Amino acid sequence: MEFEVIGFVALSLGAYALISKRLARSPVSGPMLFTAFGLVAVSIIGIERADVLTEASTRIMEVTLALVLFTDAMTLHVSSWREDGELPGRLLLIGMPLTIALGTIAAAVMYGALGIWEAAILATLLAPTDAALGKAVVTNPRVPIRIRQALNVESGLNDGLALPLLLFFIALAEAREGANFFALIAQGIGIGVLAGLVIGGGGAWLMKVSHRKGWIGRTWRQILVVALALLAYSAADSFSGSGFIAAFTAGITFGHFIERDYPKVGDFGEDLAEAMTMIAFMIFGGILLEPSLSQIGTREILFALLALTVIRMVPVAISMIGSKLELRTVGYLGWFGPRGLASIIFGALVVEQAVVPYTDTIVLVMMTTVGLSIILHGATAYFGSNNYANWYDAMQETGEDMMESIDVANPRVRRRVERM
Repeated sequence: MEFEVIGFVALSLGAYALISKRLARSPVSGPMLFTAFGLVAVSIIGIERADVLTEASTRIMEVTLALVLFTDAMTLHVSSWREDGELPGRLLLIGMPLTIALGTIAAAVMYGALGIWEAAILATLLAPTDAALGKAVVTNPRVPIRIRQALNVESGLNDGLALPLLLFFIALAEAREGANFFALIAQGIGIGVLAGLVIGGGGAWLMKVSHRKGWIGRTWRQILVVALALLAYSAADSFSGSGFIAAFTAGITFGHFIERDYPKVGDFGEDLAEAMTMIAFMIFGGILLEPSLSQIGTREILFALLALTVIRMVPVAISMIGSKLELRTVGYLGWFGPRGLASIIFGALVVEQAVVPYTDTIVLVMMTTVGLSIILHGATAYFGSNNYANWYDAMQETGEDMMESIDVANPRVRRRVERM
């Protein structure tokens, strides 16, 4: 059975590779296709939870997110945010907290059995966005770079920013059950940050020394990036800290010291992260989503639709007050906030590590929301980006000055998302 699974994964990756560029100009996204591959695998080769170790699948997804967090954080240059970080800053610092707050209220109202902290956990699970679910939104060159950049940076950073909040709410929920709140926070976040700073900074220093001495070549510099991401994750996890916070912190620290001198050092890591992300969506479809389809009811679908529309779009609209963007642009930013990998893995983290009630309900709602997002955002990304671009071109022809047209001085490039 194990070799049949490996063969099916390899066949899926190979088939997608052959048509990946063509699919980028269609309503079918990579995550949509690989989720479908996972669902198909259940019937074709009879995969069941008993056949594939759930723990091994969870580890694959966790390693994937650690690598994604590290490589995304590497592209963040805090010093230049004053120049081109207004829109991402609004989305991350105003839009995301409001999304969590509104999602918490909606979850508490619709699922009365959930306590306030369980509702906050669910809302935080669904706060991070994933640009990989609709690449055309951030790769279409006809869409203004400032708008593409805002969504791209938001997607790259909000999972790392949401994670401390998730751990905070888990700690509050567990404290209500008798756990030590301050110990949980210090252990989860403190150890993660410390491990990330040490490994990210130390790894950057060692790489520079090795390069000056001529001991390391281009290929192994890129492999070192992957090694540091996994080392940060595993080191923090070994001491009961958050491996994800460690990976994110290590990526920021490593990128601060390295990326300007070695701008392409993360290419291999981002390519590997993209392939692993697709495998993670296959696991999501076959092992997580498929057995839960029969449990999804009207309330789950309704909450998922609210999460993808009102709970996302209203906070985005509020965050853009004073930005002088056109209403059509605000709608574009609001709609294209797909939920994906981070939500899936944070949900697995809640099940695996949190001692809180109603985790089954939380995870079921998360899976419903991600499943709908894969379909709706994947199907609308290409045509939606072109429709928005057509409107933008028409507005440009009127000669009217638009805030959307402002150039981005230092665009952040997330290669695995920007590249087709």
